[in-house]
Amino acid sequence: MTNSPLVHLVDDDAAVRDALCVMFRARGFRVRGSCSAAACLDGLGRRPSGCLVADLRLPDMSGLALLARLRERGERLPVVIITASAGAPLAVEAMAAGASDLLEKPFDDEALLASVRRALAASRGDAAREAETRAILARFAALGETEREVLAGLAEGRPSPEIAASLGMELRAVELHRANIMAKANVATLVELVRMSAIAATAARAPTPSRRRSNPRGAAAA
Repeated sequence: MTNSPLVHLVDDDAAVRDALCVMFRARGFRVRGSCSAAACLDGLGRRPSGCLVADLRLPDMSGLALLARLRERGERLPVVIITASAGAPLAVEAMAAGASDLLEKPFDDEALLASVRRALAASRGDAAREAETRAILARFAALGETEREVLAGLAEGRPSPEIAASLGMELRAVELHRANIMAKANVATLVELVRMSAIAATAARAPTPSRRRSNPRGAAAA
């Protein structure tokens, strides 16, 4: 059990916190529950491992503020934000802040478990994360040019009327493209689409192994 993944769970609702702790332990995780961001930070210790699951609304600071505090401390712990009210703008803010995922309550156990496992895989850089990235890129490759333009707007958290105005399109056309994009990406919510877009964007910015090999040490100074 000592080698099991550790979940740092922060939620000020005792009933929710206790239920999630029981669920994680039943699935083989170790869990450390906290009722506030301060209690979580105090108990993390040096070089914490595992994954942090934090409610967006906490009594002392928001889940995103907690994430920012961790990054200020130099901690790269993956963070999953849970909230009672999510949407594309909040998802964009969470991804930009470095969250691994954003889940809207109520969610089922499997959705949260999948999110935590993805976050842990990403922190390890293992094959599961690489496979997910390849799958996302393959789905987005099926998008047409206009769908890509609409996706870019959705990934920024912009509402459909604003996207329509910027592209010179009818609102109905944008909504149709949005439905097609979500079908091709195989997602049910805009929040999930934003998460996938963030992963795809990160993959696009990452240098390939061949590029790294072709850039010898000191080349940047030439």
